[in-house]
Formats: sequence, structure tokens, C-alpha cells
Amino acid sequence: MISEAVLISYLALSLAIGFIFKSKADTIKGFLVANREIGEWLLAFTFGATYFSSVVIVVGGAWAFLWGSTSMLIPLMNVLAGALLTFILIGREINKLSAQYDALTVPELFAKVYNNGNLQKLLGLVTAIGLTLYAATVISGAAAMVGTVFGIDLATSAFLIALVMAIYVALGGMYSVVWTDAIQGIIMALGVLSLAALASLRAGGLGALEASKPYVPPQKIDVALIVDLAFLTSIAVWGLPQLLNRFYTAKSPSVVKRSTFIATAFAFIVTYGSFISGLAASHLVQGKVNPLKVIPILAKEMLGPIGASVFSAAVLAAAMSTADSISLTVGSAVAYDILGIRDTKVLRVLSFLSMVIAAGIAVLTLTLPKELASAVTSVFKTGWTLTAGAFLVPVLAVVFKVGRTESVVASSLVGALVALLYGFAKALSFKLPFMDMSFCVTILASALAFVVMEVIRRNG
Repeated sequence: MISEAVLISYLALSLAIGFIFKSKADTIKGFLVANREIGEWLLAFTFGATYFSSVVIVVGGAWAFLWGSTSMLIPLMNVLAGALLTFILIGREINKLSAQYDALTVPELFAKVYNNGNLQKLLGLVTAIGLTLYAATVISGAAAMVGTVFGIDLATSAFLIALVMAIYVALGGMYSVVWTDAIQGIIMALGVLSLAALASLRAGGLGALEASKPYVPPQKIDVALIVDLAFLTSIAVWGLPQLLNRFYTAKSPSVVKRSTFIATAFAFIVTYGSFISGLAASHLVQGKVNPLKVIPILAKEMLGPIGASVFSAAVLAAAMSTADSISLTVGSAVAYDILGIRDTKVLRVLSFLSMVIAAGIAVLTLTLPKELASAVTSVFKTGWTLTAGAFLVPVLAVVFKVGRTESVVASSLVGALVALLYGFAKALSFKLPFMDMSFCVTILASALAFVVMEVIRRNG
């Protein structure tokens, strides 16, 4: 009963925020970038809540449980590259450029910088495909948790969550996303911090965690995979439109500068807290167990019914804060970037539909035979790499003012295609070189394509 009350209250509050901010989101600028009036605290929390989905809380803890202290490279990179360097190297310049060119989406910024409207359509298409695939995986995870709490089937819970998010995003646009993210971020930080503190104390303190015995024998730990995951969950942020457009909402570059410490501190709490809980689980969770269930089991044992309910809300908040941002980004990519529509009503409809479609894809996957579902899910998980592969190098080119249109297009296409190649190879159990380093290979291939096109252009 406690779990139901906590989650219902949280979902109701999210809907209320959508209604509150509907009038402020009636213009295109208000709907897409919250009229560029967001301050440092809101910026830091909306960035952090969008960055860290339920994957970090549940899967990050599972990685720490599996690989022990070797996995701690991942949270280190999350904090330093994913948060700190993103704000210092990328955030301020993106905020300045978006205002200078009056760009409301990431693809539009590229189109205006390089004076090429087709570039906006191309990058809008990549955004729509990549993030819809990723949203399906996020919704699947959230549906599993809500379905467990309420005792309903996964399909119903997936559409319930998607419907709530679709409504408040369609109503309040970026305002709804930013303010719900702030609430979700607070819930996430409190839930993760509480579990990490209690679990580490029960395990004997931080000193004892350093000697945690990994679930996987040390000689079988894949260090290359851990390195790839560290980069995938950190520098990939530099190429994700749903995170980059957070900087569009800030009042000025000085706001981005002031929010840097807050965002970095938030990242430290959430990512290190999740991994510390995973290390503690190796001391506290006995016997054979599914690593993905370690953190939920630990929460139930450590926090009691009320605390476990709050932690469940934290996991749901993490999923929703990522998925709602994706809904807005995909809706704007289709309507604003690809179709060139500048009508807020159409943007609202397409943002709503993008979330419903993602939920439909998630539900369809859940109904497939196990082996086929696993293969499809592997392709969906490529959405993050696909989007980052297409955007990361071009974003750096814009920020550091290098390269021409041809180089940007080449790097974007190569990055997307290499990501898809690895995604389908994993789904079909087909071996490719450097499978454990697929993200790093994707970014290197994209960078190489950029350099080659620059050399050809200069020598041509």
C-alpha cells in the first residue's frame, strides 16, 4: 500500500506540473527551450536527472557487483568527463552559439552554423531513430518496476508510464521537463545516497568495500569492456541532443559556469552511490543471484517498506527524467527539424505520439519469444551509441570551430553506420573485431571520416 501511494503521488505531481506550465509553453521558444530563462540550480538538476537513467542506478550497481573495484573507472569517468568537462568544454559554448544563431534544436544549430538546411533534416532523422530506440529500453525498465509494485502486466504499466510522461511533456514542453527533472533529481539523489550510506556501513565501511570480492572471477573480468563502458557512459554525453539542448535553456554562459559545481556534485552522488551499493551487495547479498536484481534486493533489505518505496520512486524518476527528455527531443526532431513545422500544437501532438510509439515498441518486444526479444533489445540499446556516434565529432567541430559541411556529414554518417553495424552484430551473435570496444571504435571511425574529408577538401 505504501509503494502504491508513493508512486501515485509522484505521478500525480508530474501531471500537475504539466498543467501549471502549459501557458508558458504556448510559443515555440517556450515549448522547446523554456524561453532561455533557466537558472543554475534547475540547469544542473535537469542535466543530471536526464543524464542518469535507471540504467546507472540498477545496472551500474550490477556492474560493481560483478566486477568489483575494477568497475570504479566508470563512475570516475561519469563525474569528470560526463559532468565536469561537459559543462566546461561544451556547455558554455553551446549556450552561446544557440543564442547567437537563434537555434532551438541541436540539428538547427548545425544547419545555421554550416548554412545547410539539409544537415538539419539529416541530423533530425538520426535523432528520431536513435532516441526512439533508446526510449524503448528505458520504458521497458521502468515498466518492469511499476508492474511489480502494482501487480499489473508489463504492457499495461509501460503504457501507463508513457501516458503520464506524454501528457505532461505535451502540455508544458521544456518547462515541464525541467521542473519534473528537478523533482526527479532530488528523489534520485536521496534514494541512491540513502541506500549507499546504509549498505556501506552494514558492509563494514568504505575501507571494506575496497576489498570487495567481485562476483566474476578476477581473471575473467573483461577490462576492455569496462573501459568502453566508461567512455560510453561519459563522453557520449557530448553527442546526445537530449542533454545538449539543456544548455539552450540557460539564461547565459555565466549560468552554465555557476551550475558546473552543482551538476558535478549531483553526478558524484548518483553514480558513485550506485556503484558503492553494488560493491556493498557483494558482502550483503548471499548465494547465486541475477546481478540485475542485486540493487532492488539490497534496497528491500536495507531500507524497509517505506524506504524501498522511496527507492523504487527514485528508479522510476531516473527512467522518467530520461524518457521525457527523449520524448520532447524526438517530437521536435520530427516536426521542427525534418518537417519544418513551427506550430506548437503540432509539436505537442508529435511529442505525445513519440512517447506512445516508444511504449508500443517496448511492449511489442516484451511479447516476442525470449531469444528474438533479446536480439531486438540489443538493437534498441544501440540507440545511445547511434546518436552519440552521429553527433559527438560534429559537436566538437562546432564548439572548436573546425571543419566544413562535408566533413560533418561524413563523420555523422560513418558514426551512425558503425554503431548500427555493431548493434546488429551483437543481436545476431556475429563476431566483429573489437566487439568489447564498440563505442570507442564508433567514435574513432567517425573522427577518422572527419579528418579524411578535411584532407581531401584541402588537397582537392
